Amino acid sequence: MDPITLELINASLLAYADEMSNNFWRTSYSYMNYEVRDYAVGFIDPDGRIMTQSRFTHPAFTADLGFTVKAAIDTIGDEGILAGDIVATNDPDSQGQHLNNVTVFSPLVIDGETIGYACIRAHWQDVGGATVGSSPNSTDIFQEGIQYDAVKVYRAGRPNPDVLRIIAKNTRFPELVLGDLNAQIAVAKLGLRRLQSLVDKYGIADVREAVRTFWDLSETAARKMVRSIPDGEYHAESFLDNDGVEFDKPVPIRVRVVVRGDDMTIDFSEIADQVKGSLNSGYYGGAMNVARIAFKCLTTPHLVSNEGCFRPLDVVCPEGKILNARPGAALYNWAIPFPTIIDTIFKALSDAIPERITAATRGDARGVGVTGFDERKRKYFTIALPHIGGHGARPFRDGPAPRCAIQQGDEHSMPVEVNEIKFPILFEKYALREDSAGAGKFRGGMGIEIRAAASIDGRMRNPMIRSKCLPWGIAGGGPGAPNVAYAVKPDGTEEPVGRTIGYPLPLGWQVHLMTGGGGGYGDPLERPASTVRDDVVAGYVSAASAERDYGVVLQGPDFELDVAATERLRSERAARAAR
Repeated sequence: MDPITLELINASLLAYADEMSNNFWRTSYSYMNYEVRDYAVGFIDPDGRIMTQSRFTHPAFTADLGFTVKAAIDTIGDEGILAGDIVATNDPDSQGQHLNNVTVFSPLVIDGETIGYACIRAHWQDVGGATVGSSPNSTDIFQEGIQYDAVKVYRAGRPNPDVLRIIAKNTRFPELVLGDLNAQIAVAKLGLRRLQSLVDKYGIADVREAVRTFWDLSETAARKMVRSIPDGEYHAESFLDNDGVEFDKPVPIRVRVVVRGDDMTIDFSEIADQVKGSLNSGYYGGAMNVARIAFKCLTTPHLVSNEGCFRPLDVVCPEGKILNARPGAALYNWAIPFPTIIDTIFKALSDAIPERITAATRGDARGVGVTGFDERKRKYFTIALPHIGGHGARPFRDGPAPRCAIQQGDEHSMPVEVNEIKFPILFEKYALREDSAGAGKFRGGMGIEIRAAASIDGRMRNPMIRSKCLPWGIAGGGPGAPNVAYAVKPDGTEEPVGRTIGYPLPLGWQVHLMTGGGGGYGDPLERPASTVRDDVVAGYVSAASAERDYGVVLQGPDFELDVAATERLRSERAARAAR
């Protein structure tokens, strides 16, 4: 194929995926989708391989999307997925994610042959379960809501009313869920129209050849980057606070990365066994998913994601592990361990390729939520406070912040104004958290601090997981601050709130949330003193931290730099370190 046609076909596929993404953004009903953008779209080939995905997407939703579609195809079996059929699935045994993540897809069929599938996976606000929005402290999947194992919501282009009634009756928010489902259906139909137009223009053979060629090009690029890593076996470990059920039992994270030539193996054989709580995930939604995200960051971060990007990667995880749990395990908090695991994979390679490894992130994918029942409106409500925090410093620049967790990609934070308009809550403070970033030659990204209060009685949900395993620094950088949450009584006293789903939050009480910062990179004494002073003036770093962590002495209300005292203090510390 000539390179112009090749580029036109693949650029068109990408543009169509982006259009689908933007269409869902504008038409979805739940704030988790139109504000947070907790969804992903892509085209999948008949064998369950990623043809392409949108650039504005959720990595943990698309890395395993093809496996979910292939499992649904196998489940439906001889009946087949025919023209005009639209399938919805959240099957935990194949998808391996929490039940709120529902994949909707439809085939393009030409002359009886399936060309590909237009797919969208999105977060549904509620799928039943023991509590609003499902059950973070569940101990088996059946407490978390209803399971849809490859059900046809449309057959031959016509809605399936029986299935739609089942969906509506198994959620506390039927208007939101059916609205999101209809938006997903519209996006799948849009994708099919665009894919049909591409086939009409270039023909099936050329479209398939273009996709295969781009897979090969992506594979070549990934293998080149793997070859730049010295051969060897690399190990690292960390831990999570607990599983949300057994609070006194840390969850160990151990990873092994093997590099041989242009192949990489990420081995989770020594990671924690599956737990009683809901931190588990299935193989494709867990082990394969998190390994692919880390591998993509390390090898082809700037390329469009497709199946070829992952060909050099092998993923090992025995059944019964937290990332490959046996059927029936609780999965609600499936993605909570991902940032820590990805950080740990990077940590394993930090000595081999220090110029390409960042310090640890705040290591969490969640913030604090407030739930309850609004008697005036006769409706349940669930509020997600902004869940952003600091990422680790890079070898050449301060860490970005505040951002969502690394596996959440382009997710956004829920704006204060939207929260206050839609829900019974009022924010008193929403600011960067001083001294949350790890010190270093390059400072870690900062966390945020929030104070908010519900205007009616509610309950506080805190799923945050990294309060004890601090976001570590690299090459001498310091750790970032942990994630912490408090309930503030009307008299101003604060009570720490650990991992919980139902902490009482009576009218007049406040939530005080402080998300963690990223770790620092390099020796803090090498950070220019003038830059440290700028951080103090901006409110990022306190004057006390400037002296304690960076050896920078500031004087007076204007934080004037005491050059002589700073040089003396830094020289003393450097001399002590040399001994």
